[in-house]
Amino acid sequence: METATTGEPAAPGAELAPGTVVGEYRIEAVAGRGGFGTVYRAVHPLIGKQVAIKVLAPKLATDPAMLSRFVAEARAVNVIRHPNIIDIVSFGELPDGRSYYVMEYLDGDTLDAYLREHGAMALAEASPILRAVARALDAAHAKGIAHRDLKPENIFLARDADGTVFPKLLDFGIAKLLAPDEDVRHRTSTGAVMGTPYYMSPEQCHGRGIDHRTDIYSMGVVAFRTLTAAYPFDGTYVELMAKHVLEEPPLASTKNPALPPAVDRGIAWMMQKDPAKRPASVLAGIKALLDEPQVSQGALPAVRRRRRARWLAIPAVLAVAAVVVVVAMSRHQPASTLRAPDAAAARAPDAAAPAVVPVIVDAAAAAVVPPVDATAIAVDAGVRRVDTAPRPDAAPSHPHPHQPAHDDLERPKF
Repeated sequence: METATTGEPAAPGAELAPGTVVGEYRIEAVAGRGGFGTVYRAVHPLIGKQVAIKVLAPKLATDPAMLSRFVAEARAVNVIRHPNIIDIVSFGELPDGRSYYVMEYLDGDTLDAYLREHGAMALAEASPILRAVARALDAAHAKGIAHRDLKPENIFLARDADGTVFPKLLDFGIAKLLAPDEDVRHRTSTGAVMGTPYYMSPEQCHGRGIDHRTDIYSMGVVAFRTLTAAYPFDGTYVELMAKHVLEEPPLASTKNPALPPAVDRGIAWMMQKDPAKRPASVLAGIKALLDEPQVSQGALPAVRRRRRARWLAIPAVLAVAAVVVVVAMSRHQPASTLRAPDAAAARAPDAAAPAVVPVIVDAAAAAVVPPVDATAIAVDAGVRRVDTAPRPDAAPSHPHPHQPAHDDLERPKF
């Protein structure tokens, strides 16, 4: 385990001064502070590589549960190993006992800082960011890890030399290992509430039943805020949790009318109260939001599945309508054309095959809609049957295009 050294010994828990050597790197300046610890910018003195070093806060350094969580964060990102997740390359301990880890240095700012300065992000600009974060979360879920604290503050918009934005997911400090682990001492007890209230799922507010689907809900809130610069719910800590559990979120388009309907559908899908009704993956929800084709039918939003079900019912409805038309036409024929079937003809093996009226709406649906045998259509509970054999003196079965189509037909009585 690496340690830190400096020309003058620092007081226990003191801020690291510029020039302090931590492992292979030399501290240059403070890059950021938070409740969990302090992040320093540092450089390798020989090769000039810049890194960020996160040092655990003194008040947490002696807490076994917090220390375990700090170690678990470093382990989690290395288990996932995704390009859109911050890379942690080393771990060590300072002389005063505080733990630290070394991670890649990113040039840019958080999504939260961007929204506070510029307001809502255009959909075209936000789409690659949301898609990249979704892929990172799905990679974490595939490794059995739920983030549980997804929010714009934990999405870093790193910029390449040409200014291209490359999102990085940060802070797996309260990540939940979904699979058993032999050495995790910070397991959250049932009923413990972990997360940031604005982005917490209903199950997080309850403190139980939490799995990877909590990140899908939180991603819906992140998308809402990114595209509107507003929160779906607001209020005190307790009010926020109650709203997440009880209230339906507003449509994003009510906050930003420029958004298309797909955005409303995608966010509503991700923010379903019941985890089982959310998308199967984070990326599936983002694709619905962006109105992109889904990889599998099972990933389609519920509204699309309902439309598909109605379409498949159309051939059956048309088949029934065809039966009604044939029966109605039989009603319009003279009574002499309605007769009982000839028993002798029925027994004759060489009898002519009955006329068949196929009802086919679509080639793909042909297997669903069987052909209709016009001679087998029963009228009045099977007492009378329809004879489709043509008669020389019969009127044409179809009216002239300019004539009314059987306006005088009486409605069939069944």
